[in-house]
Amino acid sequence: MNSSTFFDKSKEIANDYIQSVVFLDDKAYRDSDKESTDHDFDILKISKAFAKENKICAAYRPESEKDINDFKIIANKADVVVLDWQIEFPQVVEQGLEEQDEPDEPRGAYTKQIIQSVIFDNDKPKDSLKLILVYTGDYTYLESITEDIYKNVFKSSQDYKYDSENHTIQSHQVKVVIRSKPAEIAFDANKDKYEKHMVHYEKLPAFVLTEFTLMTSGLLSNFALLSLSALRKNSTKILSLFSKELDNAYLSHKSLLPSQEDAEDLLIELFGDTISDLLLYNKSNEELRNLINDWIQDNINEENKELLKKDGAKYSPTETFTRTHQILIDLLNSTNKDVEKRYIEIFNSKAGISKTKINDYFKYISLNNTLLFLNSSKEFKKSEIDQKFSILTHHKSLFIPNNTIPKLTLGTIIRSTKNSDNYYICIQQKCDSVRISKNVERKFLFIPLVISDSKFDILTPDGIKLKKVKDSFSIRTIKFVCKDDKGIIKAEQDDKGAFIFKQKYEDEHFEWILDLKDLHSQRIIIEYTSQLSRVGLDESEWHRRYLS
Repeated sequence: MNSSTFFDKSKEIANDYIQSVVFLDDKAYRDSDKESTDHDFDILKISKAFAKENKICAAYRPESEKDINDFKIIANKADVVVLDWQIEFPQVVEQGLEEQDEPDEPRGAYTKQIIQSVIFDNDKPKDSLKLILVYTGDYTYLESITEDIYKNVFKSSQDYKYDSENHTIQSHQVKVVIRSKPAEIAFDANKDKYEKHMVHYEKLPAFVLTEFTLMTSGLLSNFALLSLSALRKNSTKILSLFSKELDNAYLSHKSLLPSQEDAEDLLIELFGDTISDLLLYNKSNEELRNLINDWIQDNINEENKELLKKDGAKYSPTETFTRTHQILIDLLNSTNKDVEKRYIEIFNSKAGISKTKINDYFKYISLNNTLLFLNSSKEFKKSEIDQKFSILTHHKSLFIPNNTIPKLTLGTIIRSTKNSDNYYICIQQKCDSVRISKNVERKFLFIPLVISDSKFDILTPDGIKLKKVKDSFSIRTIKFVCKDDKGIIKAEQDDKGAFIFKQKYEDEHFEWILDLKDLHSQRIIIEYTSQLSRVGLDESEWHRRYLS
């Protein structure tokens, strides 16, 4: 069991976030079955245990397949889902078929259905954090239950870690834990084997919290939980600000706008600003800052790192320094605004490296700085981690729902279907990308992007680095036709699931790749227009050198 300062603080944050736990068990609200006490489910004890922890606890006893389908919807809304493995209820038999034997429902069939619906959407993983506990009376079958779920729900995918010993299946977003209800074990020889995977009712809240925290005990995940908790606590305040009493003023504002669609865009901006303001006043950023030192103490090993030259070359003989907790803590708490001097001073005083060599090393490490915050055993993940963080900071389409069709607008990145190496970024301003009449063509402006092995401006979801072409004459104009009354250019999904923007002419179409965040898109436009505004002239060189 994890026990550390950072983990304990993470548990507090997770505990504040978790609100709802739902149970599905065919023994809920029933009197104990004296012949089979292993499968009993004491909802009173469980609800009291969770009530003490200020958690909303609801238990459902299905009586039909419709109840199972209804529960799937509820399970998707809950923070934690707890399922029985063996779910039985009376089957509805059609008239005239009473003589036939009732079909036996395979054990776990309904449970696997629910897990499938919570984690996947049309066989694609949902982007959601979820803890699912299979809580069964079959304490001797935990290993086979885990294997059954892994093979039939997760299709034995390598994207999920299968732990047959601890009876878990997990990814960074999802965790399925299989545990047994309390039961009397007849043979002492089997007690240790089975009891370590039993969870008593009164210990369920603590068990659930620990398992949930094991998924979320990170700096960024803690920040997200802190922020979401703040939103939940202030949801009524937000609703009071966006009051129905303001409807008249809103409609008045909308009616006076030349482009009335801007009124809805304003609401999105207002709501986003409201959330940002709330998080700032809630000091979520400061709470995160206070966790950093504990994170370093708990996650970083003090170990030797190789000192390298500015081009990444090794010294001969090899030179090393000890990467200590204090070096990292000092780097992260330094008030020196000159980053290079910050590194030189700290590495010189704390690691004993000469200023000349650390100056050289800084030129290398500034481009590979994540290595300083990775243990040697995890250094192979450096590129993957850097790319994921870059995507988080640059891609707007991370939040696009699965059923949403992309539209062509400022910051849309597309790839030619004619030449897969040809990428473009749309630089058409938003106001010129909307209100297009049906069957009317509209020219869109694009800057070409080329694949790069070094410096780059945009990183695709597949990790391809793209660099904008700076030549002013390289800009491309492409005509698209609006096909409906929505006033926008929408992509169409092909038989492979890709989203395609079809231009006016059939010789070439364009696959949607991603949408860039607005400010990053604007920066690219500003840098491009600065190329257009250059002024080249012949003048007195003496005068030019004295220009103010």
